[in-house]
Amino acid sequence: MKLTEKQKNCPYCHVKGADYHIAMIYNAPKKLIGLQPQIDGFHIFAAVGWDENLTVTSNSINYCPQCGRPLNEEKD
Repeated sequence: MKLTEKQKNCPYCHVKGADYHIAMIYNAPKKLIGLQPQIDGFHIFAAVGWDENLTVTSNSINYCPQCGRPLNEEKD
């Protein structure tokens, strides 16, 4: 697949640095959403609330929510 410039330079799905780093997409008080590379592929990570009301989810995704790059294909 031929990637666009936006897809080639996306800071969310081309994570640099430590493995399994969460690239934050949305970060507000008591609401966090990020893209996280894991062994089985990329996951969208969300945490809402705090302390005893904290809800955390992590779901596998096939496309970057920021640039649209397919995450299950090799990089060009």
